[in-house]
Amino acid sequence: MKYVRVLTEDAEAYGLLAGHSINLLSGEPWKGATEIGITISTRDAKLLAPCNPNKVIGVAANYPGVSGSSKKDEEPLIFAKSINSLCGHDNPITSRFLELSVWGEPELAIVLGKTLTNASENESLDAIFGYSVANDVTCMNWGSRDHHLARSKCADSFCPLGPYIDTQFDPGEKRISGYQNGRLIRDGFLNMRIFNEVELLTWLSKWITLEPGDVVLTGAPARTGERTFLQDGDLYRCEIEGLGSLQNRFAQGAVNV
Repeated sequence: MKYVRVLTEDAEAYGLLAGHSINLLSGEPWKGATEIGITISTRDAKLLAPCNPNKVIGVAANYPGVSGSSKKDEEPLIFAKSINSLCGHDNPITSRFLELSVWGEPELAIVLGKTLTNASENESLDAIFGYSVANDVTCMNWGSRDHHLARSKCADSFCPLGPYIDTQFDPGEKRISGYQNGRLIRDGFLNMRIFNEVELLTWLSKWITLEPGDVVLTGAPARTGERTFLQDGDLYRCEIEGLGSLQNRFAQGAVNV
């Protein structure tokens, strides 16, 4: 099943995607929400990020060739993204950093359906509600500081997610790609990841409680060439074979932070 989160005339709502229609739900789908008998057209819906998590955790250098990574370390490299960085499909990515370069990174996102703490691998697998497509938008930090620090990852709209959560998607050997204005920028396959979703969730749960609706980003594949920065008006598209496509246009803000 594919679940979305939309902005209606009355409020935000979750819905079950059925072709070109959305059947609105009574609440969060991982909590057993049911259809309330109201259907809207996808043409009339403003898509939000498909969940409203308490936290978003990202994994860096999780594909060979990314930031010099080539083998499995003792533990993954972790960072966090703020809740206000979330935005939906076709919503703009905006940057107020006039002096800092910004780029996109296509990623597979895990959406939790159960609480995980000190979990086994079987418990971690069972806790996955579904998957979505994400763009881990990042900017350079001042003075070439580590670009996994908060300012590089947590700006408003720096985490597009969507368009939906697919509960039946199987990662397997699916291709993951990022396109900037139609040109292939990043490319790889999900089975190339150094740490898979079960390993990541199990390790994370040893020191942080993961809650229903939380999101874990599983890393971006290597670039196909030199890093290409986003320019005002650019369209960035993230695609995962069998899961879908997420696209957002970049807008350079007018305020220098």
